[in-house]
Amino acid sequence: MKNLKHLFAFLITICFLQSCNQPTVKISERVSKNEEVKQSKNITETISTDIDTLGALLDFSTYRPTKVKFKYTYIDNSGQNNRISVPGPSDNLLEAILHFDTITMETFYEFDRNADYDTPNFNKEEFNFNWLPKDIQKELLDSNPNYHGHPDFFFGTNHYGKSWYLKNKILIKYYSK
Repeated sequence: MKNLKHLFAFLITICFLQSCNQPTVKISERVSKNEEVKQSKNITETISTDIDTLGALLDFSTYRPTKVKFKYTYIDNSGQNNRISVPGPSDNLLEAILHFDTITMETFYEFDRNADYDTPNFNKEEFNFNWLPKDIQKELLDSNPNYHGHPDFFFGTNHYGKSWYLKNKILIKYYSK
């Protein structure tokens, strides 16, 4: 329920920014200095390094990252614009990298050693987000070819989120309607 409240607050913020009717908006004066929003028709993309903003989308109550970067894409299918003749549910996509200290990462690995779940067979290329720094992209592509990722056990996506563990980092991909 807490996540829904935070998601609702974040979506209201996105809708407000969308109503500004600017093709590209840097909202550093209004929200934070580490957030940029781009709008195009009914799509709003936010790229940010703000932990609290990402905390409105993911649950950090048990494990809070030390640093984050994420891209949140919101597709407004509400019919509030001329492009959509038949309204439908809006979609959103979250891509994120969460940085953790070594002790916290060991907690994730320990959970994984004791968890009983089917191997998800995720493809590492789907975590190769175009906004990732080159060194992290290289670390991802050089990661163990026998590793196939994890469902999200920790951040409130109800196992619909996908995760990929790197050294002291977790990549998250979550799509919802």
